[in-house]
Amino acid sequence: MRCYFADDLLLMLPLSAGPGVRLRGEVLGSHRGPLALALTDEAARTDEIVLDLTDVSFVSRSILQALALIASRLAPSQCLIIRASAELGLRERTAAYGWDRIATLCLLET
Repeated sequence: MRCYFADDLLLMLPLSAGPGVRLRGEVLGSHRGPLALALTDEAARTDEIVLDLTDVSFVSRSILQALALIASRLAPSQCLIIRASAELGLRERTAAYGWDRIATLCLLET
């Protein structure tokens, strides 16, 4: 399974309560490859691809761009569900680029 990844800034694990990926730490552009592989694997197995960012303190713009691209390429029956704390400001950041209008991208802030 490609959901496992770790370096000095990021820990990536499968979700314990169902399909999906959980990240902890800071997510930078250098993490695009491992994250894209993990989400692509999830997309092949389920229609609801969950990405849990609740333990993330920073997400780079290039990662948001990659997530928007991944979501836009999903089948209409699929959805990339991103769970994140409101402190990350993802709703405002995605809206600034129009990525909030991608039908297969769902942002859940806590």
